[in-house]
Amino acid sequence: MHYAAAAGCGHKRPVVLFGAIHGDEPLGVHCLLELARELDAEPPGRDTWIVPILNPDGLAAGTKNNANDVDLNRNFAAADWCADHRPGYFPGAHPESEPETRALVDLIDRIGATRFVALHSPLHVINYDGSGRALAELMAGRTGYPVVGDIGYPTPGSFGSKYGRDRGLEVVTLEIPFMDGPEAWRIHRAGLRLAVDLPA
Repeated sequence: MHYAAAAGCGHKRPVVLFGAIHGDEPLGVHCLLELARELDAEPPGRDTWIVPILNPDGLAAGTKNNANDVDLNRNFAAADWCADHRPGYFPGAHPESEPETRALVDLIDRIGATRFVALHSPLHVINYDGSGRALAELMAGRTGYPVVGDIGYPTPGSFGSKYGRDRGLEVVTLEIPFMDGPEAWRIHRAGLRLAVDLPA
């Protein structure tokens, strides 16, 4: 879903927000669909692309991995991609082997996005990679969540590895604890609006 910037906002590089890269994390889907409804009526401050469900097969099955049992957040062509992972984190036969991963990469290449917000569960934290610290701290001011530059475990081949650590772009991962959907939207709405309205 694409939402053009409001008139008079000037040129800002696009932002991409995505959820359900892990199919067992549906709260991000709920929040992004609510954000999309709001942007239908009130355009954002910058071109905004919303991918509410990156892993539709996993979401339908309630599983973390996709239909090929690949953890899509280990499938990106980052410098640290590796084939050796513990069970449940299969990174695919090779980097960007999966259609879901390639679709997101192709979108980013086509539109030239430089700001990214990934919605995950179930931690209670805002993580940043690359140049995402300032945005993460501003979003945290709306949620009260702690901000961390290290999620606490290795994430080779992740989205943040490729676009944050390798390319130095603005990557924020919003980790939403398990709660009901309306409560998740109430808590995170202001931070998500900030991500799509804040100048670069």
